[in-house]
Amino acid sequence: MKTVSFSSWGGKVIDNRKGMPAKAAAVEAPLTIDGGPVAALMGWNGIVVADPSVDLLSLTVAYLEEARKLSCGECSVCLIGIDRMLDLLKARAAGKGVKADLDEMDEIVRGVAANAKCNFGRAAALNPVGDALKYFRADFANPAASAGKTTAKTYRVAVTAPCMEACPATLDIPGYIELIRNGRFGESLNLIRERCILPGVTGRVCTHPCEDACVRKDLDQSLAIRLLKRAAADADLKAGGTPLAAPAVVKKEKVAVIGAGPAGLAAAYHLRLLGYGVTLFESLPHAGGMAAVGIPDYRLPKDILNYEIDLVRRLGVEIRLNEPVDRIDPGKLKKAGYAAVFIAVGAHAGNAIGAEGEDAGYDGFMEGVEFLRRISLGQKIAPRRKVVIIGGGNVAIDCARTCLRLGFGEVEILYRRSLIEMPARAEEIAEAQEEGVKIRFLAAPLKVVAKNGKVTAIECIKMKLGEPDASGRRRPVPVKGSEFSVKTEMIVPAIGQNPALPAVAGTEALVVAKGNTVAVDAVTLRTNLDGVFAGGDCVTGPATLIEALDMGNRAARSIDLYLQGETPAAERPFAGIDTRAQRTKGFVSPAASVEAALLPAKTRIEGFDEVEGGFDAPAAIREANRCLRCYRLMVWA
Repeated sequence: MKTVSFSSWGGKVIDNRKGMPAKAAAVEAPLTIDGGPVAALMGWNGIVVADPSVDLLSLTVAYLEEARKLSCGECSVCLIGIDRMLDLLKARAAGKGVKADLDEMDEIVRGVAANAKCNFGRAAALNPVGDALKYFRADFANPAASAGKTTAKTYRVAVTAPCMEACPATLDIPGYIELIRNGRFGESLNLIRERCILPGVTGRVCTHPCEDACVRKDLDQSLAIRLLKRAAADADLKAGGTPLAAPAVVKKEKVAVIGAGPAGLAAAYHLRLLGYGVTLFESLPHAGGMAAVGIPDYRLPKDILNYEIDLVRRLGVEIRLNEPVDRIDPGKLKKAGYAAVFIAVGAHAGNAIGAEGEDAGYDGFMEGVEFLRRISLGQKIAPRRKVVIIGGGNVAIDCARTCLRLGFGEVEILYRRSLIEMPARAEEIAEAQEEGVKIRFLAAPLKVVAKNGKVTAIECIKMKLGEPDASGRRRPVPVKGSEFSVKTEMIVPAIGQNPALPAVAGTEALVVAKGNTVAVDAVTLRTNLDGVFAGGDCVTGPATLIEALDMGNRAARSIDLYLQGETPAAERPFAGIDTRAQRTKGFVSPAASVEAALLPAKTRIEGFDEVEGGFDAPAAIREANRCLRCYRLMVWA
């Protein structure tokens, strides 16, 4: 718990200034940012002052100058209000102005909060300014009172939004949605690509945590953020496609990237833009990693993925397919001209289910990621009368829905917890059930039963839910004496994956962490080997595609700074702050989300055609108009 001089954060006033009764209270806004102390900050949800010598008038002007950049001007209310406030404040700082200016500023604050059409205008633009005017009146009434106070030469600035904070890659979601709303799809796509080089891919398969954080969800329905990203990518493809901009500079150093999945592709793209020569080494015959061999076509058509990979290739990135690097030799790579290496091999090895007989090599027992990989690579798998898939994640759902499309007679998922705990996307589960997939909850495998080397059944036990485990979900506990058997001709376990890491030549080994993952510095992504970095699923374990992309983005920045002799710094100014909180709500007209069409369930299982339709331009613009534009601004000294 820290004592501050003053705080109005979240509308809770703590005033420990001279002459006021001392109050000690926890403040949700940070008193340290990036490891450094904060003297004072002004943000969308209030102000926090740790050092009473800071000049609030100067800080307020700095805040409003940044707010002016974010004000879109479409409703004109906050734009005009901010401009007028700046005029009044700068005049007072110059020793001009009249007493009535303070009353006018109060009126502007109330007027913008009541009449602005977006959440930035209502909640972020002037809320903290109102606090400053109310609780530091003397500083504004008599600017001479600021004499001798500390005025920062430069203020630190950070901008986010609830959806941006929830996005692992921190895409400027309100920004690209605003461009779509104005029909500027190409500019929207360019903004997306700054942090997401696979917009058409993520627009289809992203787990969209941004939508769970969407403030609009409290009013009616979350914005269809994922589909809007897809709309920008689809519009570009429909128009013939736009090549990526060529690197502005050319640098002498070359970088080797091991693995052409999302993390590797993102790192290669950004490193190439920075001017480096980049070579991607991929063991599979296709680039894309799990996006290429782990996601079925009905969710992600391969032509979408291949188009976006080809854009990276055409930028000048060399992609070498069918070149497994199972042994990394840093010395040899350096001799070949590579100044740095990025390991991004993904997590392609399936986990054991702990059932007797799973290692016996029975015909009809195939690990989930291997099953999907074979299908993606065009290999034939003969359909059976009954298949049991074990697991509750997206891979299990993908295996089940793929089996239906291959002509399996009966498809059943065995999951040891209940529907509430199932980690697969809710829409994927619902679509699978619509198509005919059966799900048996609260059951776990015990033994693989076979006859003449072929799977005939799986012995199981019923489970009940106990106390929550480390994942936060209730732990499944076996029910004594509840064993039962399920007849099946095929068993597909899909309970997660782990990385198959390359060996390292030489005397110094690569340090490996829990789960057979590569140990890296949390900020730089550097391994224990000089010039060797790692990211994606081989560091985090199985994660989402957008998380892998973000690690590729970060790795590119880190490798660039390493090659230039610099070190990146951690930047999480909003860490620990509830960015969904806002003190001024305002009125918002209800508007239901635009729905994307789905193929009928009977049609879906006849082949691998894409199930979900996207938005055309009018639908995308209509949905983009629902965005509340919840930017959160913070300025501090």
